[in-house]
Amino acid sequence: MNRTAARVHALVTLALPAMTALAAAADEAAVARIMESHVRPGEPGCSIGVVQDGALTQARAFGLADLDRGRALDSRSVFNLASVSKQFTTFAILLLEQDGKLGLDDPVAKHVPEVAASSAGVTLRHLFHHTGGLRDYIEMLYMKGRGDADGTTIHETVQLLGRQTRPNEAPGVEYDYSNTGYFLLGVVVARVSGKSLAEFSRERIFEPLGMKNTRIVDRYPAPIPQLARGYAKTATGFRIDETGWEQVGDGQVHSDVHDLALWDDNFYTGKVGGRALIDRMLEVGLLNDGQSTGYAAGLSVFESRGFTWVTHGGSWVGYRSSLVRVPAERLSAIVLCNRAEADAGAYAREIAEHFLGDRLGPAEPEQAESPPEPVVAGWDPGDLSRFAGAYYGEEADARCVIVQRGARLVLETCARGALLAPGKPGEFVVDGGPLTLRFPGSGKDTGSFIYWSPGLRGLPFKRIQESIE
Repeated sequence: MNRTAARVHALVTLALPAMTALAAAADEAAVARIMESHVRPGEPGCSIGVVQDGALTQARAFGLADLDRGRALDSRSVFNLASVSKQFTTFAILLLEQDGKLGLDDPVAKHVPEVAASSAGVTLRHLFHHTGGLRDYIEMLYMKGRGDADGTTIHETVQLLGRQTRPNEAPGVEYDYSNTGYFLLGVVVARVSGKSLAEFSRERIFEPLGMKNTRIVDRYPAPIPQLARGYAKTATGFRIDETGWEQVGDGQVHSDVHDLALWDDNFYTGKVGGRALIDRMLEVGLLNDGQSTGYAAGLSVFESRGFTWVTHGGSWVGYRSSLVRVPAERLSAIVLCNRAEADAGAYAREIAEHFLGDRLGPAEPEQAESPPEPVVAGWDPGDLSRFAGAYYGEEADARCVIVQRGARLVLETCARGALLAPGKPGEFVVDGGPLTLRFPGSGKDTGSFIYWSPGLRGLPFKRIQESIE
């Protein structure tokens, strides 16, 4: 190398760190702009992480962890991950498969015989891919009057599911996102391993990966160091919005962005579980007709703008979460929020797209909204008082009360004071929601009705009291 070439080489070498620092500063500024457009100072907010080639290049926080104490969020703040938890549940199941203790084609009832009546033909694989067709336990607990902050237990929920005599639909027929299915997977882990899902996950996943701030909460009260309090926005500010529910499998993993970066890296290294298990995590489910569900093992897998995306979001009480992964670039964005109105998935996608930059393909055209369904003229139910009364559902172990308020019927329980309006003959529909009460004989028989919603299809109720004052 001559002197001139050597001098140029030296100058370029010296310039590289400066250029890298400038690029990093620009990326930090871009992420700050994204998050500051969504989080106001002095309010609950979000912690974010950016993972590039296995390194956590950004770990930052915006907003407050505790409004009463004025405690700021930081990158070690712990959040309820809600449904981002589901991928840990499937990972635990696959570890047990590696151990030779179960198979994905095992019937659910083999491990949870209490649900045999409603789970005929349903396998663990169906639960992985949300194709089991089982009724929604969360909606049934709401129907029983349980609020988000009330205490509910794993045992109680198993018993409730054991009361069901039929599913929403046959297994493998539809993709129907199911918290019930993932709750049952958590029960399977406990029964097969002889340890709670929390204990099993700690020993086999969290500790081996060095996830020191991660735990599953399956018992309350549970003091959690560095917890970001969950909030819901009100007309005058914010209120605490947290859960006392102890069901796990579908949620209840608590973690921070640093630990989730370690978890994310395991998808490339296979440090825990091995590469073959990771590949199983990414196998997308199929319906009976061969159609793809787009959902793998606690993960959504889809193509967009020239890349394969592997993602999952979470939404429960005052927490919103998202982990967005672009495997081809070894790029991930983590967003954890402690405010119910936050759109963590949109924020994470926006951050990831910034780092992809001009490598992104063209945006997909927005899909035209489906035309509204034609309005069905409401029938005349006649004397509304004949529908009033208290009704009991044996399978839901719940009491629904219908009262007459002037010229309207009100469903005072089961749907929290919802107004009922005549729909098709014999049906009342809830204003503003996809809930229908179907009375037999086109409404001539008022002694019973069928409760019909997306999560609870065909739940029978019988009248136990005719008039409610």
